[in-house]
Amino acid sequence: MPLSPCCSFCSSSKDLSCCGACKVTPYCSREHQVSDRERHASQCKVIKRARALLEREEQKLRDEPGEGVFYPANVFETSVGHFWGVLSTRDYMRARFALVEAILKVKTFDAVKAAAEHIRDMLRLCRSDNMGVRDLLPALYLRLGRDQEAYDFIKWYETKGNESNYNWGDMDLPYLDVVNADVFESPKYLCGRYHDLANLVCVALLKIRLLLDLVALLNAGCLAPKLPPELLDRVKYFIPSTHPIRKNSKVMSSTDYTSLIVTLSSQVDQIYVTVAKVNKYFWPALLNPGTHLTARPELYSPGSKEDMQLKLQYCYDAWKETRGPLTSSRPCPARRNNQGFIPDLGRRIF
Repeated sequence: MPLSPCCSFCSSSKDLSCCGACKVTPYCSREHQVSDRERHASQCKVIKRARALLEREEQKLRDEPGEGVFYPANVFETSVGHFWGVLSTRDYMRARFALVEAILKVKTFDAVKAAAEHIRDMLRLCRSDNMGVRDLLPALYLRLGRDQEAYDFIKWYETKGNESNYNWGDMDLPYLDVVNADVFESPKYLCGRYHDLANLVCVALLKIRLLLDLVALLNAGCLAPKLPPELLDRVKYFIPSTHPIRKNSKVMSSTDYTSLIVTLSSQVDQIYVTVAKVNKYFWPALLNPGTHLTARPELYSPGSKEDMQLKLQYCYDAWKETRGPLTSSRPCPARRNNQGFIPDLGRRIF
């Protein structure tokens, strides 16, 4: 299930307010904040230091008088879109990413939302993304339950963003303008050319989440003989955790999901094979991450273990927070019921 706002001490969703220092750890009461202080203190201090550094770097940029092309004044107004080309902005961009890393040590909805907003704004400031921060965003969107936004983001980068004539320096060109792309479409455009590991594994997870929802809807069909149609529709509405399914009236009104389940299963299998070819270390490490989640590779090349470590760290929480894929060795075994065959999601990946 996607993250949702809740108290970091008792998981209550009522009367929440965030820690005033880190701003990303919610509590339902002062008492619970005090009770959680010992556990939270170390994370809170790191975030406070990172935010203070970012504020200093931002103020330095705003105070910059301007000295030529590489050190212009008013960079937040005059250099939006190509920040990295302005040498004086680089310490600011590094400090902002350091804050993102500190925030993501906190496993809360508010922390993930704040990190996603920082990264999205970093991309606004620097479209060419010289720091590679775009690899983090799809997994963050998935953790927030913003599956459609995750897919739209990936679709733009894998299509328009890969056009050889796209001018990253032209701020008048459309940017990240893909909206409501078809999440059920073939992943062929991802699997048949240059491969971005971060995008591949996020699309795999998204399609698995769709698949799990469809299987749950199919199983709910067993209730049809026992419930009035209007009550069954109400039950079905609360089953999907993914918005692309819940908002799809055609899917939600269907009584037979077998064909779509088979199609998505085939797509997941296709992505699985592609990921295994692109980086042989990824799937084994996803199941047994160990020290890969704390490794700090300085350099990496596509297909390397270091590449896997970075991308695994970016997306692991999204996989872990999805009920099913990593909670058992075979989370959705093949079986038959009175609705027909349900494909085995654990057959190859898990």
